Amino acid sequence: MKLTCSKSSAFCVSPLGLSDGTVLTALSPPDHPWHRGLWFSWKMLGGVNYWEEDRATGKSQGLSEVLAAKVLPRADGSARIEMELSYHPPGAPAVLKESRLIEVGAPDRKGVWWIDWRSTFTAGKQDVLLEGGTAGGGYAGLSVRVSQASADWVLINSEGRRDGTGSKPGDPAAGTHGARARWADFSLVDAAGQTGGIAVVDHPSNPRHPSQWHNIVDARARFGYFSPAMLWSAPYRLSAGAQFTLRYRIIVHPGRADIELIEKQWRDFASQP
Repeated sequence: MKLTCSKSSAFCVSPLGLSDGTVLTALSPPDHPWHRGLWFSWKMLGGVNYWEEDRATGKSQGLSEVLAAKVLPRADGSARIEMELSYHPPGAPAVLKESRLIEVGAPDRKGVWWIDWRSTFTAGKQDVLLEGGTAGGGYAGLSVRVSQASADWVLINSEGRRDGTGSKPGDPAAGTHGARARWADFSLVDAAGQTGGIAVVDHPSNPRHPSQWHNIVDARARFGYFSPAMLWSAPYRLSAGAQFTLRYRIIVHPGRADIELIEKQWRDFASQP
């Protein structure tokens, strides 16, 4: 796991993969260079775009700025990451601030490891409207772009819906796109024949839980993407000085999705206050 930054996402995890080094994510693919493995980015805040970047400058219209960061690694491979972020137009005050806490778990004996992600957002001195994208739904927030050098994609969710590489080209994900689910899992086979996957779990305290998901499974275009998108159906207005928190667990595992394992992780994560 490597931590990097960009003007739009401010922070990403790439490559994200198995404990044996198998890479499961894509970093800045040519079609969408602002897609960075596992990352978080808002789309529109107060009418300003924080998602797409200008291909010439590498900068987005709105800036996601890291004000402070502390990484505390542990001997067993786990870690704690604390961050303070500011979202603002260039040269202007913050319209939104974020306190982020990330706990990284050590791999277990089967090679399964996890990331617990907690972000608390506070509006600035004025109300702020959070809006998602419009390509079939309001994409924004925590996102995963899977490796383009992989095959045999399978995307399943907690409600028994499924998509895969047999999906119609150009079809975002007929079974799971826009559907509400407590979790979703995207698994694949890499170029060396290794199978692994990533599950994202939505905490029940999150606004609009269970989240709708913005999912794309288009093998011909090499476009595999999934995201719990709280803005999928409607914008979210945050009053001046008000707060809300988003919490997710990301589970990285060898092999295909183990539903029993993910459900156990869901129960454990959901029980945490």
